[in-house]
Amino acid sequence: LRNNNSSRFGKYFEIEFNLKGEPDGGNIQNYLLEKSRVVFQIPGERNFHIFYQFCKAAPQAEKTKYGIQGPADFTYTSWGQCFDVPGIDDYQEYAEMREAMDVIGMTAAAQTEVFNLLAAILWLGNVDFKEAAGDAAQITNPDTAQFVAQLLGVPDAFLLNGLMQRTVETKHGMARGTTYKTPLNSVQAYATRDALAKTIYDKIFDYLVETVNITLSANKSGKSPLCIGVLDIYGFEVFKQNGFEQFCINYVNEKLQQIFIEFTLRLEQEEYVREGIAWTPIDYFNNKIVCDLIESRAPPGIFAVLDDVCKTAHALSDGADQAFQSRVTVCSSNAHFKARGMAFQVVHYAGDVTYEIAGMVEKNKDTLSRDLLELLDCTENQFLAKLFPTGHYDPNDKKSSPTAGFRIKSSANALVQTLSKCIPHYIRCLKPNDEKLPDHYDVPRVNHQIRYLGLLDNIRVRRAGFAYRTLFSKFMERYFLISGATSYAAKKTWNGDDKGGCAAILRDLPIGPNQWQLGKTKVFIKDPETLWMLEDLRVNYWHNMVTRMKNAYRTFVSFKDVCVNRIKRAFRAWQQYRISQARIIQESYRMYKGVAPYYEQKMNNEKIFHSRKERNRFSMTNARRFYGDYLDMPNRQALLNIMGAGAHEEVLFSAKGKVVHHPGILRANKMAPRFIVLTVNALYLIALVRKKDMVSHKLDRTIPIREIDGATLSELADNFIALHCSMLFHDVVLEVEFKTELVSWLTTRGALQPSNVNFTCEMVYFKKKKSKNKIKFVRDEMFKEALFKKNKIKFV
Repeated sequence: LRNNNSSRFGKYFEIEFNLKGEPDGGNIQNYLLEKSRVVFQIPGERNFHIFYQFCKAAPQAEKTKYGIQGPADFTYTSWGQCFDVPGIDDYQEYAEMREAMDVIGMTAAAQTEVFNLLAAILWLGNVDFKEAAGDAAQITNPDTAQFVAQLLGVPDAFLLNGLMQRTVETKHGMARGTTYKTPLNSVQAYATRDALAKTIYDKIFDYLVETVNITLSANKSGKSPLCIGVLDIYGFEVFKQNGFEQFCINYVNEKLQQIFIEFTLRLEQEEYVREGIAWTPIDYFNNKIVCDLIESRAPPGIFAVLDDVCKTAHALSDGADQAFQSRVTVCSSNAHFKARGMAFQVVHYAGDVTYEIAGMVEKNKDTLSRDLLELLDCTENQFLAKLFPTGHYDPNDKKSSPTAGFRIKSSANALVQTLSKCIPHYIRCLKPNDEKLPDHYDVPRVNHQIRYLGLLDNIRVRRAGFAYRTLFSKFMERYFLISGATSYAAKKTWNGDDKGGCAAILRDLPIGPNQWQLGKTKVFIKDPETLWMLEDLRVNYWHNMVTRMKNAYRTFVSFKDVCVNRIKRAFRAWQQYRISQARIIQESYRMYKGVAPYYEQKMNNEKIFHSRKERNRFSMTNARRFYGDYLDMPNRQALLNIMGAGAHEEVLFSAKGKVVHHPGILRANKMAPRFIVLTVNALYLIALVRKKDMVSHKLDRTIPIREIDGATLSELADNFIALHCSMLFHDVVLEVEFKTELVSWLTTRGALQPSNVNFTCEMVYFKKKKSKNKIKFVRDEMFKEALFKKNKIKFV
């Protein structure tokens, strides 16, 4: 018996990953669904599990709607008389299956439609026939057939005619002939019924696989560049009676065995030759001759002969099988083929298998009759119409439908191409016994599997070859530690090429020269024991390093007190040194604050000028400090007298400077010296005047400090500044060496905002009410100092 938990279909699924190595999606391709299990099972086996789960665990509402009873009441689920399997809980698995349908995104309506068709398949199997007059088939239970028609959404008469009649068309060359209906006998009617059930189940299965693939790729923008493909397919099958299904399964296994030989035997021996390794080639059986026997077109293989018979056979009769039996003898020229009457034998890599010819032609057609295809075209069931889309059948199409053998051969070749692009890893499963018993090992059975799987050839190549091989760089990176020629104190010291380093490591080992060889790009190790020794030496190296660390630690512990005392003395010295340095820093800072009382104010003012004006060398932060009263006003009584009431105000800033003087009409503007005094209330400009050879001070202008709300400076390294009084409409332009300090006092104690300090090479200001003047700043290499002339200031 076959495994009662087998999936009975082959699948190749790809697990796709993103660039972070996280699973990102997948794709499933199914092969060789065992459709014949839907309509027949040998004693002791079950149909597909879904039918038993549906009959037992479906909700009562669904059972009533679809007329579902126990599995023993349906023909398709009672052939094997196996309704329960130890270890399988149909109720629990039904619940898990419905939950899985929700997970893959199937709507409740889609799930209902799937179970509607499953119910139709079950009831279709209960449609029985009897022989009437003229051997014509007649349905014995038309009520059942009518219920199936209701589930399929087709007219009752159409379904009855499709099951009991066949449309036959006579042709005269390329011209259309006469079309007429011919009745089917009971054997043909049962075959037609079963073909419809198998086709509907196959379409449902393909729909579920497609739904899973859509869900797996829902969040992906394209095919992932990283994937792992897993192929899970039937093993080689040999029974007392082997038919078309076993022939197809064994053919696919022959193709996979060919890939296995390609990657594990031929490519390995070719690698030894490519790397220049001393090697004696080993003969092995290449099953290409068996694959050619089955799939070749010239000379014709078994599939080609079978397809040719299908093209010429137009009735369900023994004549088609006899035609195939007579034509397949053309394959007798192949040593792996033997004719056996109404059977033939193929010498597979796994052993001799005899296949029964009876039914092969009909199973290879694998197509519904014209009447059933027209029946499905007129269905009102939208889900069934989706499985059989409009246009899938064209009565005027002269091309024959592809046969099952053709589709299997195409799928197998596509699968081989896909696998050839991968790096394969094989898992060979050995069946310990045929009784499915634990702790029972059937030696002859296991030995037989070892032989037909080709494992003996593989073991011979492996034993004669090398168990381990890797690139020089990888071998050097892993094992440089175990040789004194390539390392010291866990550090790589080898300066030559990797090949020379590998040779140096292997020569230092206590192994013979026959245990390793160096190729052109790889190092080859013959026995696994040698590789294990390399790993042991590598592990022991680190054990030795740990031992040395332990000894060093014990030495440290023995001198711990000495070390602790040294650390304490060093810590106390560091504490004393830190305190003394802190005192020095504090004293220096106090001295610095006494010399530069306006340090913080200067640092805040730097933000206004940073990257906006070229600076003089002595104007930088670390070169010049703010002092405020540069004229020493308390000792300048003459200046205080001329200031009047302002003499008693706190002086913020004082310095010598110049002012742009405007003599009047037709006279050029010029620079005039001034004493500049800024108090908490006003800005005083004091001039020196000469009268009768007498020099005296004169208060030229007083500007309230609250009226100065803007300032303009050039972007060059000059000392000019324009102070704007927007409410007075009368500005003043000064040339003062300490312009930045003046701006600082105006922004901290006056009404000037930092945002109103502008930098431009064209200074516009009011020289008097309703009269503006413009001064341009021009860079000129001829002038070391600023020159004011004709409203232009030239500066280097």
